[in-house]
Amino acid sequence: MEESTKKVIALGVIVVCLVLAGVITYKTSRAKGPDLRRFEDKMTWVKCRNPDCQAVYQVNVKDYLEYTIKHKDPGVRGTPPLICRKCGKPSVYRAIKCEKCGFIFELDSIPRNFEDRCPRCDYSKIEHDRKLAVPAEGR
Repeated sequence: MEESTKKVIALGVIVVCLVLAGVITYKTSRAKGPDLRRFEDKMTWVKCRNPDCQAVYQVNVKDYLEYTIKHKDPGVRGTPPLICRKCGKPSVYRAIKCEKCGFIFELDSIPRNFEDRCPRCDYSKIEHDRKLAVPAEGR
């Protein structure tokens, strides 16, 4: 094969690779947001922080995530509050139901602890699961 033919083929391969890299970058970098369809049938607990209300109820996880993404303030750390169904104030945050005693409380109720530590009975499923994962001789 002649030297000039090799150069043309190499240049063609380089151009094809650059075009392919551009297409891949374009397809994967478009801001389309997360796919929340997997959460359509899941529910999560929420609790109102308003001391006059203290409402506790469940909301659809997909709706909750869509709301928090839409209303997120980049200058503020944390999740934006939902509007309470009962009192109408922006004071509703994600909560969890204790598997041991059934108490519903806000995540991270006990600072510097497991996020699911129950303030009523002190149970944490995360802690429980971690203890089960450690072999008996490691305890």
